[in-house]
Amino acid sequence: MLKSFVVLFASFILLLLNACSEQKQQLSFEEFTESSKALNWLTQNQQERQRQASSVMPFDDAYLKTRHELLYSIDTANLTSEQEDALDYLKIQERYPERFLVWPAYFNVLERAQGIVTDKALDEWLQLVIERLNKGRESNIVLNRLERNQLLDFLETSHYGSEQKNVLTRFLRAYKVRSNIGLHQLPNGKEWYQSKMNFYLGQAVDPNELLTALSKQAERVPGKIEVALTSHINISKPVVLEMVERYCDAKEGYNWRDGYIDIKQTLLLCKQDIPESVYQWMVTVVQVDVGIHLYAWSQQQAMHRLQSRLALNDVQAYAILKNIVFHPATSMAILPNIKAFEAL
Repeated sequence: MLKSFVVLFASFILLLLNACSEQKQQLSFEEFTESSKALNWLTQNQQERQRQASSVMPFDDAYLKTRHELLYSIDTANLTSEQEDALDYLKIQERYPERFLVWPAYFNVLERAQGIVTDKALDEWLQLVIERLNKGRESNIVLNRLERNQLLDFLETSHYGSEQKNVLTRFLRAYKVRSNIGLHQLPNGKEWYQSKMNFYLGQAVDPNELLTALSKQAERVPGKIEVALTSHINISKPVVLEMVERYCDAKEGYNWRDGYIDIKQTLLLCKQDIPESVYQWMVTVVQVDVGIHLYAWSQQQAMHRLQSRLALNDVQAYAILKNIVFHPATSMAILPNIKAFEAL
């Protein structure tokens, strides 16, 4: 039954795109969003995954081809400014060398896909992870130690058993990571981070000016800042969402990396007052974010900054650090809500 649905679903997506091409019709943004969610079926909940299961796996050839066709099949005539910004950002994201990093370190693909796709398909995808990592190294696109360790954790805690899983595990154990944990060390990494900053802030900002403003804001609050944290920091979603979800209703977005939640609109339309302590707490998170991804802060520097400013134990600080590394610049979305940053 599921196998038949997989074939039908894949055929439906291809027919939809072919029809648009042949008839020179384009997708509405709503149709694009639904097709994008179906393509990124692994991000959906269990019931939705079973309903929309697809043979397309993250960043395989079929995924990349279908994503590109979807992005360039949208009828742009009647888009809102928010939709235009989102589309521009998604097109920039497509050009980034994530295609070489097939397994996003913040997402347990093995756990989500097991039992939904065939073992053969899953093993082929695990082999693709190795092939793309080897190909990426030729272009200096290399995992950092936090990414590599997180993938190993996913593999070593999985109940899935196969020789290909063992091959990938051995490959990652021997894998030579890059020396730093920030985006700046990747090809065009600084430019990519700047585009993320601009998107989540809603405007272009000079990083030096931003870091100065962050430092001044941090100095206004002496001592460590304490906020109530959940018992487990979820690395699959940006920490800014974790911090505000108890106050704000999530607004639908268009980026699978943010769980199809529009972080900017969620904050802008928040109906409850977010405590000042949360804002101040997030200022330090953003400061570490910029420090890591643009100014080559080491893991030790970042951990020291987090624990010197925020009331965090070692486990909590490390979880926040991983979240910052895995979700660059997303925390910037909270800054427009802080009056001290209105002048930026």
